[in-house]
Amino acid sequence: RGSLIFVGNGKPDLVDIGQTPNVFDLYINLLTTDDEYLMIYQYVEVLGTLQWQTLTKLIPNTYVTNQNIDFDTANYCHIPIASIVDPSYVGSTDASNFSVQVTFGTSAGYPIVSSIKTEVVTLSSIENLKITFYAKEFDGTDWIDISGSRTANLHISVV
Repeated sequence: RGSLIFVGNGKPDLVDIGQTPNVFDLYINLLTTDDEYLMIYQYVEVLGTLQWQTLTKLIPNTYVTNQNIDFDTANYCHIPIASIVDPSYVGSTDASNFSVQVTFGTSAGYPIVSSIKTEVVTLSSIENLKITFYAKEFDGTDWIDISGSRTANLHISVV
């Protein structure tokens, strides 16, 4: 068999899953207070002994947020890396670990073109993804610098 997926509140060797697992069965730890929360285990044979072995951790690889960007005062935002992904799951991070897509809200309905620059910066001992925005808006005749506040709809993926 080896095709069942079990779930439980705790590590699989510490909880009763209700039946004897077969080789290659999977288990997901759903105990939010456990240090291995969302860990996926696989039942395998290791040196002649059947046991649960950690396989991978279920972590969301996307983060979505709306940020108010005031182009008159600061054309950037800071997002704590820990808000996007637990750094212990991915090791050290740099800007190349993140794919960022942005869409700006526009009040007048005119098209906006934009580009971004991403970098990891440390503020008060906290690593942040700094996203700097460069944008122009077509006013019906010319492409002009954006002024005032705009909502940046951000979709950040961990790669």
